[in-house]
Amino acid sequence: MQENATTSSSPYVLSICSDMSAWDALVNESPQGHVFSCHAFLESLGAPFACYVVTTPQGEVLAGAAILKDGNKMARAPFAFTPHQGILFAQSVSSLSHQKRLTAEFRITTFFIDSLLNVFSNFSMALSPYFRDLRPFQWHNYGKSELPQFEIRQRYTGHVSLIDFEITGYLSTVRTVRRQEYKKTQAVIEPSQDLDLFQKLYRLTFDRQGIAMDAQALARVERICQKAMADGYGYLSCAHVGGRAASMAFFVTDNKCAYYLFGANDPDLRIANASSKLLIDNIASFAAHGLERFDFVGVNSPQRGDFKLSFNAELVPYQEVHLSAHG
Repeated sequence: MQENATTSSSPYVLSICSDMSAWDALVNESPQGHVFSCHAFLESLGAPFACYVVTTPQGEVLAGAAILKDGNKMARAPFAFTPHQGILFAQSVSSLSHQKRLTAEFRITTFFIDSLLNVFSNFSMALSPYFRDLRPFQWHNYGKSELPQFEIRQRYTGHVSLIDFEITGYLSTVRTVRRQEYKKTQAVIEPSQDLDLFQKLYRLTFDRQGIAMDAQALARVERICQKAMADGYGYLSCAHVGGRAASMAFFVTDNKCAYYLFGANDPDLRIANASSKLLIDNIASFAAHGLERFDFVGVNSPQRGDFKLSFNAELVPYQEVHLSAHG
């Protein structure tokens, strides 16, 4: 690890972690950890990044944050196709008693903010839903109205618990229209390796909505999918109707959760209602593989958000924190 910032009075040191095995171990053990901070996913984004850690002077890792960079700035969060990349705490911190954990997390977050503002000319993060204490952001430059304050934006995602999952019971909880679609559709759900077909349907999905996807964004989607499938944390699933691909979904996983990252549909086969069976069958499959939850990766637009919540997803808040300049 490369030392980057500390002060003589601080009990903490800010460093850049160059050991990606150690970094991934931190991500995997942290309650705030997720696949979007793992080094393989970060590499797939095709953007410069650095993995910062806060340690004790003796080198014990207490927390970390993956930072995507835009010159001398943090890239505006959330980065494309990346819902979270905020601060995550080591298990040694998260397992402290309640009072000690509150104090430690508050002090580490405050140090993280102050130290990163010595490195970057701004601050921008989308925090994990399991990051709880926003006071260090709310109290930055507290009482100093002439100095910049953090903008805190409320966001939401949807989670389905996979603990003790049972398909019949789950189906009874989803919205009636989804249950009817699931039972009536003739779709056959199968794993797929055909990323070219997925890219074709993905473009058609946005074309139907009148949204132009630029070549850079499409290339990033392809790179994310290729890397995830090659490294074993990505899974492509297809719903076939009458021998044609009606709907496809791409998921990424970590050691706790499956994430619905991309969806694509053939506009000519929308009436087949294949997407409901595609999602429900995959939710059941991830439960059978022992994962704890399924994340719909954002419910922050009216139509897509309502569709995702119709699968009986719990509405889960998380926050973006932004500081455009600092004094």
